[in-house]
Amino acid sequence: MHTLLNFFIKHNHWFLFLLLEGIGVMLIVQFNNYQNAKMFTSANSVAGNLFAAITDVSSYFALKSENARLLEYNKELNEQVTALQAHLAQQEDSATVAALPHKANGFFYNCATVVNNSLNAVNNYITIDKGTADGVEAEMGVFCNKGVVGIIYTASEHYSVVIPLLNSKSSISCRVKGSDSFCTLQWDGSDTRYSYLVDLPRYTKFEVGDTVVTSGFSSIFPADIPVGIIERTEDSDDGMFAQARVELFTDFATLRKVYTVGNEGRKEQWELENSISKE
Repeated sequence: MHTLLNFFIKHNHWFLFLLLEGIGVMLIVQFNNYQNAKMFTSANSVAGNLFAAITDVSSYFALKSENARLLEYNKELNEQVTALQAHLAQQEDSATVAALPHKANGFFYNCATVVNNSLNAVNNYITIDKGTADGVEAEMGVFCNKGVVGIIYTASEHYSVVIPLLNSKSSISCRVKGSDSFCTLQWDGSDTRYSYLVDLPRYTKFEVGDTVVTSGFSSIFPADIPVGIIERTEDSDDGMFAQARVELFTDFATLRKVYTVGNEGRKEQWELENSISKE
């Protein structure tokens, strides 16, 4: 305290000078309109800059809480989007199944979701989340909104394994749209985008760009379910038949929703046909 008093006494002339300067400035500003206006403007500018700096600092320190609030808001929005997507998907599935002719010509349908899928093997398999508890059983057909997927190989209570078109054991009865001649669709184990029509009678009229559909000559698929488009034609190895490479409609890499199709009269038809073959 003694040191502070000595400091003021030692430099009192400077403090007196500052005091007199302040009084002079105040008198000039108070009794001169121009200086008063300039002082007021300058003071407002300084105060505005000071308040802006304080606001920036406050905003900076408030960013953490603001970011937390935005993250929570984004989380709520994502939850709403996910719920809406699930609701729309359910409505789409319901609408698609409702639009199918559930009992047309003895065929009945059900929707399912792919839970496992392979693409890189010669004999690929697909697992779906419907089984015998849902009326799904072996030898039922499977298709999606784009085209044929495959045939049920085996089924448990709640799951089924599908032999897709991308399996060397797959064999689907097909025909070229606009022709009554039927043939067989088989995969050669190479490109997942293509399969082959084999055993096409040479007199069958078909060309690149023609659509391939199910023939309806089996008890597995109804007729005219889309399969693919003929991409290339050629002769068989023995020259007795024609064959064609087919670009498949089904994209197996993105396959999610599928539909099973069953035939109420399949068992009776098979029993009758087997009884004849055993004679």
